[in-house]
Amino acid sequence: MKRFKEKTVIITGADSDIGRAIALKFAQEGANCIIVGINNDILEYIYEELPEDHTWINTGNHFTVTSDINDPSQTKRLVEHVLEKYKHIDVMINIDTAFGIHQSVVPELTKTKGNIVNVSTLTEIPVDWTVETYRAEQKKLTDITKKLALENIPNNVRINAVTAGLVTTDISSNPFVTHSPLAKTATPLDVAAAVLFLASDDAAIITGINLPVDGGVSTFTE
Repeated sequence: MKRFKEKTVIITGADSDIGRAIALKFAQEGANCIIVGINNDILEYIYEELPEDHTWINTGNHFTVTSDINDPSQTKRLVEHVLEKYKHIDVMINIDTAFGIHQSVVPELTKTKGNIVNVSTLTEIPVDWTVETYRAEQKKLTDITKKLALENIPNNVRINAVTAGLVTTDISSNPFVTHSPLAKTATPLDVAAAVLFLASDDAAIITGINLPVDGGVSTFTE
């Protein structure tokens, strides 16, 4: 049984390796994916990889939207466009993007008892990177997630987060690996697995958490 059969999933910040992995996994699990970003070429490349369910009554399970979701007017048009085609929104995934879009989507998620997963990553390792810096970023996302989750409990909308740390397929040493008890960094597929769990009915009783997918770095004590 596909966990997201006939569910509509919006993925912002999708024009990335993590976005690609998340979109592929949702599509394989039966979702209609709306992949949103600012690089149209990358979005189209990802779109071409997504499997189609040809039993679906309408043509095309997925589509791309080139949009700046920090612009409220573009966000409003995005939501309207999704509702015009799919009639409902079930899941919102935000990858390294702003939180403002929540207010446009929450009314629709309230109708479907849907959920939001925010994903935060370290796209680059600065020279002065420290565990303390990483923990501070984790705490910031955790605090925001808890606040949003509490605000939306009356709406039956779950809100969770994933802190992905440094995500790479490169096995060479880097400052992040040095602090990893598992001696490795997360891959895009590792992040996608955590996101799909939190977005699924398997996590129906979970809201307000920030799940670290970072090789154990968040547990490290200097």
